[in-house]
Amino acid sequence: MSFSTGCREDTSMSDDTRMWKTKVLAYLHDPAEKALVLLRGKSHEAGTVARLRDELLGTELAGIYDGARETEEIVRRADRWAAAADRPGLPSRLTGAVVFAKDPQLVHPLTGDVLRLGEFSSDVSVAHIEEVSFAHFADLVVRDDDAIDWRRTFLKLWRFGPDTPAPEIGTLWSQLPADTRCPDHSIWEHVGLASAFAGAMAADSSEQPALLLVTFGPVQAFIAQARSVSDLWAGSHLLSRIAWEGLQVVCDRFGPDAVLFPNLHGLALVDLWLRAQLAEAWPSEPEPNASAPTASASNTNSPVPDWLRIKSDVNPLFAAALPNRFVAVVPADAANELAEEITERVRTWVRRQAESALESIAAAADVPASKLRRAAQQIDRQFSGFPEVHWSSAPWSLASDSAGTKLDDEALRTLLATLGVRSAENGGGSYLGDASVDGLLRRELEVEGQRCYEPNPGVAYPGLFEAVERIVSATKSVRVFSGAVEYGYSCTLCGEREWLAPDGGSESGEQDFLHLPPGQRGEETLWPVVARKKPALAKEGEFLCGWCSLKRAWPQLFVKELERKLPELDKIDRFVLSTHALAVAPALWEWANRGAPPTKAEIDEKVAKADQVVLPRRLVQRLHELGAERLKWAKQLPAAIEQATTDAADDEREPFRRAVEKALGTKFETYYALVLMDGDRLGAWLSGEVGRISMRERLHENVRGRLSKFATLQDFCDALPPGSPGRHQTISSALSDFAVHLARFLVEDLFMGKLIYAGGDDLMAMVAVSDLPGLMWALRCAYSGVLPREASDAQFWHALGRAPRGLKLAKGYGLLERHGQRRLLRLIGRKATASIGAVIAHHQAPLARVLDDLRAAEQRAKTDGGRDAFCITLGKRAGGTTHFVGNWRLEDVPWLESDMGLLLAVRDFLRTSPGEPETAAADAPVEQEARSGFSRRAAYILAEVLRDLPPEKESLEATMAYQFERQSRGQDARWNYQDLARRLAAAAVDRHGDKRPGQWQSAHEWLAPNAWLSSLLLTAEFLAREGRTPSEDSAVNGGLS
Repeated sequence: MSFSTGCREDTSMSDDTRMWKTKVLAYLHDPAEKALVLLRGKSHEAGTVARLRDELLGTELAGIYDGARETEEIVRRADRWAAAADRPGLPSRLTGAVVFAKDPQLVHPLTGDVLRLGEFSSDVSVAHIEEVSFAHFADLVVRDDDAIDWRRTFLKLWRFGPDTPAPEIGTLWSQLPADTRCPDHSIWEHVGLASAFAGAMAADSSEQPALLLVTFGPVQAFIAQARSVSDLWAGSHLLSRIAWEGLQVVCDRFGPDAVLFPNLHGLALVDLWLRAQLAEAWPSEPEPNASAPTASASNTNSPVPDWLRIKSDVNPLFAAALPNRFVAVVPADAANELAEEITERVRTWVRRQAESALESIAAAADVPASKLRRAAQQIDRQFSGFPEVHWSSAPWSLASDSAGTKLDDEALRTLLATLGVRSAENGGGSYLGDASVDGLLRRELEVEGQRCYEPNPGVAYPGLFEAVERIVSATKSVRVFSGAVEYGYSCTLCGEREWLAPDGGSESGEQDFLHLPPGQRGEETLWPVVARKKPALAKEGEFLCGWCSLKRAWPQLFVKELERKLPELDKIDRFVLSTHALAVAPALWEWANRGAPPTKAEIDEKVAKADQVVLPRRLVQRLHELGAERLKWAKQLPAAIEQATTDAADDEREPFRRAVEKALGTKFETYYALVLMDGDRLGAWLSGEVGRISMRERLHENVRGRLSKFATLQDFCDALPPGSPGRHQTISSALSDFAVHLARFLVEDLFMGKLIYAGGDDLMAMVAVSDLPGLMWALRCAYSGVLPREASDAQFWHALGRAPRGLKLAKGYGLLERHGQRRLLRLIGRKATASIGAVIAHHQAPLARVLDDLRAAEQRAKTDGGRDAFCITLGKRAGGTTHFVGNWRLEDVPWLESDMGLLLAVRDFLRTSPGEPETAAADAPVEQEARSGFSRRAAYILAEVLRDLPPEKESLEATMAYQFERQSRGQDARWNYQDLARRLAAAAVDRHGDKRPGQWQSAHEWLAPNAWLSSLLLTAEFLAREGRTPSEDSAVNGGLS
């Protein structure tokens, strides 16, 4: 129900406008500052909310609105459903009151860990907080010809409401709890879910929402078919872009709040869309030389976001930040139509991009479209049914009575039983948990004769989610075949589809190009010409299909799209970091740290003739400090080295190499590393199968104590509630914050690497070998938002050779400070784990083989390491492969005793002293002793000796201690050889349990503890060689002892 300025019902208001108005009122039904003002003055309903209603509706109309039950009832019901879906509903008579301003606590929703905050300043009055909040939200109201534009007002509220309105409130604003008694989810998650429910109810003829699950594919196969780092990025980013094309259908019609997973708030692609939707209502950006900005994003002096400022692929728009699935709350009677529209839209969009890719390839070869009619037909065939779209929807009427106020889930339980879920009555669980939990959450609860809990349809969310999950999984298990036949030669990259062939064929006309073998296709046909004129689109000898052509052209197509949508960025550069440049980067870092001393003329002469290449961002930032000339020289050096290695005469290569190493002051590396990270059991986390915490753990500590007095409530408090919308949003926002805010910061700012893609729980990056262990450890800790056991912030970062600045991790949260701004991030928490695979490879090794090794390493971490593990695969060019598998054990053991801690301790133990170059080749075993007083030969001797030793702590410790001391020439007092040997022996034996030696399984004739020690020693020895010193921050002496 809505009203005109004459106070009469406005019957002309469209259903669409009514929906957006309802969403605005639902979003504003609770003031954001409720936690800060509650019990400090008047009720929160009488403050900001009342003033905003006056602002939106006018004083008179607000009074009439209060009596108009239609819209108000939807908002009230949506609020109750959202509250029931996310938190236990206990009356304040039992829980007591919590004055958040005096005892602020945040509970991590996935771990139950309590983050205690400092008491909020009493100098900041309730009146001031409410005034700041009202001004913040009033500034977000969008008017069009003096009338409120409800759609744009909602979009602006959703995007900028959570941004801090005043410096004195700080980063806490984005995490303020919806209920101070149960501070495990924020007010923004609650009002966002309430507005999603309200919008779906208002737009549905029966006021019934539905849960919609949509997935896109294929994923792994599409990404894996790659020949270059650029291909890897393109495959991942293109899938993310496809997902966004489908998500736009939901966002356009029902708003981004309707999407529960992934959390879209703050994502660059979504902000780009919002900017177009809001048009002139989007906050204006300051001039480049504007004075220091305020914290409020609604203020016109707000800082320019990175996606509107950065003119390279560091721009967040280049991040593959969206998964290949989403869950949304939509009107029940629109769900099927919406899913069909999504399917049609993404397939049409992909087909259009494929056609654009073919046009780019044709333009590069100067081939007119009239000669590519067959290729156009191949694209139509190859992209038929691509991407695969699977979807399912379930209406809330399955769990609701006719009034939508009480839980009535008989139909839902019947559906789940049909889908194979055993009921609690039949010895199984229910969608709410086991039989005891089901009995508590699906029924009313009374304490001392008074009703204190009554379930409503909101609690049925996990059952509806399980239903749509099972249906989609079932549809995926049915393989659909298109029936299309590929007759010609296959694509040289994927080998699955025909290569895109131009019209015509052999000179005799007996065979067309499609059926000619590569050697007979001619050098002036489409693909050979493209390879010569534009190698970014095709390499020599490549003949690509439609899928691979689209991936190869996607970087160019995406840059063009951004330049069209963001003309203020002008030209956007995309930089591809070569494996060779990354390998040489550590030597350039050492040279920069020595002040970049001048080099000899004969070196400068060759370097000046070379092309400039892309260097890691961390290195470029360091070189910028030394001047433009030294930066240019550094960018040219990798190309000069590669040119000398491949083109120079044999008698010139070695002298040039030695001269460069002397100028740099260290050997230059020929190896680089790739890292692949994947979250463990994310599907089980989403379903609530793992990682649930009790009702008691979700509560403020004061409330926990009060409820302990009621015996009848103890089963309720100990119950493990199932998955919820808030849980899904927590997981999604945590993964998003890690991927968008932390991944690139760690890989490219703190370490010497290049982020290839980060899509939430999965990440791929290149990194210098010297920085590999540190980056792996930092990524694992940042993923969970915790530091290793017994490690202080300063100790941890100093051990990795980094100054403890910019990022603090604790209790599942991260505090990131960049460019003078602080951001509080809620990460996934200590209970969620991740496994990391890494490969150290020669820069000339074929990338396809290296990628196979990388995926095998990541799988080895999950299988041999049992998840929450890492595997470093070392592939030496001279032959031989070493796999070192370790577990993270962030909470189980002190950090210095962890597997990664021991690896770094042995590396530092074996490391040669700076400035004492060895003469052994980088690939060769150690044939001579380092001048630091210790020979790395000990690692090779032990690797052989360990084969024949019994796997007992005493014998392993004695043998290692003897070799360590024997190979030490200078008797370095910094190291306790016996202690290091003891720690290694204990770790090797303990990780394999309390078995007797005869029970240990052998690996290639090795007993498991001994094989593990051997792989650790050989990996540490490789990492300890000269030129692999971590790129430490100034005045930081990293290392473990």
